[in-house]
Amino acid sequence: MKEGNWMLSLGLFLLRLALLILVVVGIFKVGEYAYTYCYSVVSDTAAEEEPGRDVSVSVTSDMSAGKVAKLLERKGLVKSVDVFKIQMKVTGYEDKIQPGKYVLNTSMRPREMLKILAGEETEEDEE
Repeated sequence: MKEGNWMLSLGLFLLRLALLILVVVGIFKVGEYAYTYCYSVVSDTAAEEEPGRDVSVSVTSDMSAGKVAKLLERKGLVKSVDVFKIQMKVTGYEDKIQPGKYVLNTSMRPREMLKILAGEETEEDEE
């Protein structure tokens, strides 16, 4: 009888230990994902290294900020729609995007593209 209790206690201990390890690893993975996601929002990094490639983009007056972000991702100008939408909101450019035809480069940082799309800076001003 004592040996059965000892085996049951050992089994329960190992089960609790395994659950604890899973919880700790899960918390670590969630923290790692959150850090990476937040870093990508504030890092303002380009989609490609210089010199990149020029891409023509047409923004219409009926396009929302989300549609603009999807267009830029589809054209290879930004890495993530979600990250770019957050960058637009945080920097205050979400409602400043102007309709028009633009030539953007894949080596531009998101903030540079937002300034151009908002009409604050032209492509020639950068050079």
